[in-house]
Amino acid sequence: MSYITLNKKAFFNNADYYSNLLGNKDKLCIALKDNAYGHGLSQVGQLCLEYGIKHCMVRDIEEANIASQYSFETILILYDRPTKAYPSNYIFTINSLDDISSYSPNTKVELKIDTGMSRNGIYHSQIDEALKLISKNNLILNGVFTHFCCADVDTQDDITKKQEENFLNSIKYIKTKVDKPFKIHCSNTAGVHKANNSLYDMARIGIGLYGYSQPVQKYLKPILSLWANKISTRTLQKGDGIGYGSSYKIEENNTIVSNYDIGYGDGFFRIDENQKVFVKNSEQILGRISMDSFSIKGDVSEICIFDNVINLIKIHNTIEYEIFTHLMPRIKRHII
Repeated sequence: MSYITLNKKAFFNNADYYSNLLGNKDKLCIALKDNAYGHGLSQVGQLCLEYGIKHCMVRDIEEANIASQYSFETILILYDRPTKAYPSNYIFTINSLDDISSYSPNTKVELKIDTGMSRNGIYHSQIDEALKLISKNNLILNGVFTHFCCADVDTQDDITKKQEENFLNSIKYIKTKVDKPFKIHCSNTAGVHKANNSLYDMARIGIGLYGYSQPVQKYLKPILSLWANKISTRTLQKGDGIGYGSSYKIEENNTIVSNYDIGYGDGFFRIDENQKVFVKNSEQILGRISMDSFSIKGDVSEICIFDNVINLIKIHNTIEYEIFTHLMPRIKRHII
């Protein structure tokens, strides 16, 4: 069956890069949400345990329960709401004032400040009300954070700078109201190159730890490779068509063609006769990708479809995140 490999050496290389940039690895908070960006939450959790990453963020409680097996000191849950007591390292995000009254007493929370993303979080003008509700409902303020909307766009650095200024103003104000220490963070993968990292307790690194970030790509190594195994082989003659619509025609007699066990039903984006996609060994995918399979010339028993998605990003006019998060969890993932 098709499978995915995750390269430990490449992951450690990327973790070293961001640890050095931040000053130490204790500031790393890895994004494990959405099945570790499609890489496999359990497998990446194991890599984090071996490297010594102490903080992570996940989408919901279900993902937090998986991450809890890997000794993280804190697990920031971005979207779920707690309705009962959870382990002390589960930290729940306050995305709006409406969240606060529904949280169970003694829950650790992090207050998200909307500094310009215009998505989730409270406004600066709502800080007083939020702090009062946190106190009234006996919640524990573990941290305060924001999220940059344009850190990956160099032509909009003024927006990132303004967001950081707004965030620091909010932090300064909160410190006049709260007498206990709390964590402060704002940067994502792109943001660590724009913000003053010395001012913050950690940075939320996602795609960079998985090996992608265009401004510093030369320092990073993609960790995921996608592999497929042969289903069958046949010898075709000139003019024979392959797959739906017979859109690819064989050009020479006695051409050996094999079919491999991955398709768009597994999350590998569909292509048709108007696109040319090559697997890692430079063989072209012939015709349309089917739901469960695709064909190439030759008869090797297994092939690496890709170990770097840069070319696929261009072909599909998308981003790394979309390609990875579409890979189905049922595909077996192995650390190498």
